[in-house]
Amino acid sequence: MHISLEDFEQKLKEFFDRHDPSKKSISHTIAKHFVNHQDEVFEHLSDLYHEKEGIHVTEDSIFNTSFGPSSGATPY
Repeated sequence: MHISLEDFEQKLKEFFDRHDPSKKSISHTIAKHFVNHQDEVFEHLSDLYHEKEGIHVTEDSIFNTSFGPSSGATPY
């Protein structure tokens, strides 16, 4: 999947609306940093929220990826 930054952000907001409304505010940051890793982002988030059902997921766990900026991957 590769959709526009705006559409990616909207899909993230929809995801967080369903799974963790308190994280909806970081949708823009996630979209901006991981626009070239959209499939991986949703796979990562899905794994986190399926594994952590009922447990508070932190921003650190959301941004701790094998494909993010700290991994040397190009974020934009």
